[in-house]
Amino acid sequence: MDKLIDYKLIGKRVKEKRLNKQLTQEQVAEYLNISNEYMSKIENAKIEINLKRLGQLSVLLETPIEYFIAGVTIEAPAYKASELIKLLEDLSPKEKDVIYNVIEQIKKLRK
Repeated sequence: MDKLIDYKLIGKRVKEKRLNKQLTQEQVAEYLNISNEYMSKIENAKIEINLKRLGQLSVLLETPIEYFIAGVTIEAPAYKASELIKLLEDLSPKEKDVIYNVIEQIKKLRK
């Protein structure tokens, strides 16, 4: 698999949107004209989904294709940025401060 693209993250986002739309893997697989097993492999990053298939999912899930691919390039500065923000949303200000301090310490160690 391509080590520059985080297909696990793409699969996680596909699954999240599918569940938000209250669709089963079987329903999505039928729409895409693929097997249920293949759909499972997309969501579990066992295969590398192509842009055509991602575009079809985008239409079905009524989600811009950018949502699925933004921040999935491992070497990009925004890698997993939206996932980190989601994780922080439910934390208290004190917990966010702890996370901030940990990140600051990691950055200092890298210098």
